[in-house]
Amino acid sequence: MGNQAIPVLKGINLDIFKNEYVALMGPSGSGKSTLMNILGCLDSPTAGSYILNEKDVSKMPDNELAEVRNKDIGFVFQQFNLLPRLNAAENVALPLVYAGIPKRERMERAMEVLAKVGLAERSHHKPNEMSGGQIQRVAIARALINNPAIILADEPTGNLDSKTSIEVMDIFGKIQAGGNTVILVTHEEDIAKYAKRIVRLRDGVIESDTTKTGHTISQAIEI
Repeated sequence: MGNQAIPVLKGINLDIFKNEYVALMGPSGSGKSTLMNILGCLDSPTAGSYILNEKDVSKMPDNELAEVRNKDIGFVFQQFNLLPRLNAAENVALPLVYAGIPKRERMERAMEVLAKVGLAERSHHKPNEMSGGQIQRVAIARALINNPAIILADEPTGNLDSKTSIEVMDIFGKIQAGGNTVILVTHEEDIAKYAKRIVRLRDGVIESDTTKTGHTISQAIEI
């Protein structure tokens, strides 16, 4: 803020393991959005390290970070972020365009992941022709298209009703059961309960880190 540096995350130590299902929680200003941006390689930390798949991505230049985001991380947002002029299959296939995959293969892979989220029959529909829940499932399919190491979901049920939220969270459970690591950012306790581990932040530090069994997790990687 002007010439004043405001520390957001203060010596965070956090280890997230392959195939975990983790919810990040905390009030506004707790630092969870900043932590999410670092985990998603959208921001780089000003100090410390972030090791992703045995690589220190905190020191990578922007062009290499962009490649990591496209290959290793699938994003699901509250606002869906689909392109309105593209149909469901085209939206899902979009990350493959940046990866240089031929169109025929892009469409085949898009149809495969749309089938996984139960939307193969809506592949030619545009976002304005689908419900909120269907749109979010398209966004989830897009996140899965590159078979990323991490699915990072930011308030994925924030714009959905209760019934649709349950359906969407069931999909995340199946994704995690299939081998993906799922990191969920939410302020809703009932949504966080779907995760198997909850990390709570407050004022830039980890307030608690517990599994569903109530065991406290020790932290190891400093950001």
